[in-house]
Amino acid sequence: MVKEMRYSIGVDEAGRGCVLGPLVVACVAANEADRRWFWAHNVRDSKIVPGPQRDMLARMIKKRCWFQLAIAYPPEIDTAVRDRSRTLNGLETELMADLLRSYIEDYPERETIALIDAPSINAQGFLEKLYIASRWTDMSRLHAEHKADQHNRTVAAASILAKSERERLIEKLKKELDVDFGCGYPHDEATRLFLQTCPTGASYVRWSWKTAQAIRQKIECEP
Repeated sequence: MVKEMRYSIGVDEAGRGCVLGPLVVACVAANEADRRWFWAHNVRDSKIVPGPQRDMLARMIKKRCWFQLAIAYPPEIDTAVRDRSRTLNGLETELMADLLRSYIEDYPERETIALIDAPSINAQGFLEKLYIASRWTDMSRLHAEHKADQHNRTVAAASILAKSERERLIEKLKKELDVDFGCGYPHDEATRLFLQTCPTGASYVRWSWKTAQAIRQKIECEP
C-alpha cells in the first residue's frame, strides 16, 4: 500500500480494451478532506458503480478537486499500436505524463504523491518511463500498481471521471450515427454486429485491433 501524503494524485483510464470509441485518461488531485469525502461517498472502482451514481459522483468530484482529462481517439490509437516502438502502453504513458506535467505546472511547490493504475504488466518499467516523461520531481513519490482503483480512493475517483467521460462520448457517437452499437467492447454482440456493417476505415473504429480485423474478415469471406 502507498502511504498517503497531505496531497495525493490518482490516475486511471477507461476504454483501453474497446474496439469502438476513445480511450480516456483521468487525473485527480485530492487533499485529506477530499479523501475523507471519497470514503464517505463510497467512491470506488468505476466498473462496480451504477451509471447514474457514477455520473453524479463525477460531477461532484469535478466541483471539489483539481482534475484533468486526456482523450485519444481511434486513429491516434491505431497509429500507436502499429508502431512497435511505441504501442498502446507508450501512448498511455504519454497521456499520463501530460496530465502529471499539468499538475506540476499548476502546483510546482506542492509535495504530492501520485499513484497510477499501471497499464503494463511490467509496472516498474512503466513507472520508470513515466517518471522521465512527466518530469516528476521525486521518484519516491511516484507509484504504479495493478488494480490500484480497487484499493485507493483517489485512483478510484480518477476511474470514475474517466469512465463517465468515455460513456458520455460513446452516447454522443451513438446519437451521431443513429445506431445503438452496444458498449463498444468486442464481447458485446451489438458491437460485433455493428462492426460487420459499418464503413471500412470509419474513424470511430480501432482497426488495428485483431478482434476488429477478425470480425471484418469473417464477413468478407462469407459467400
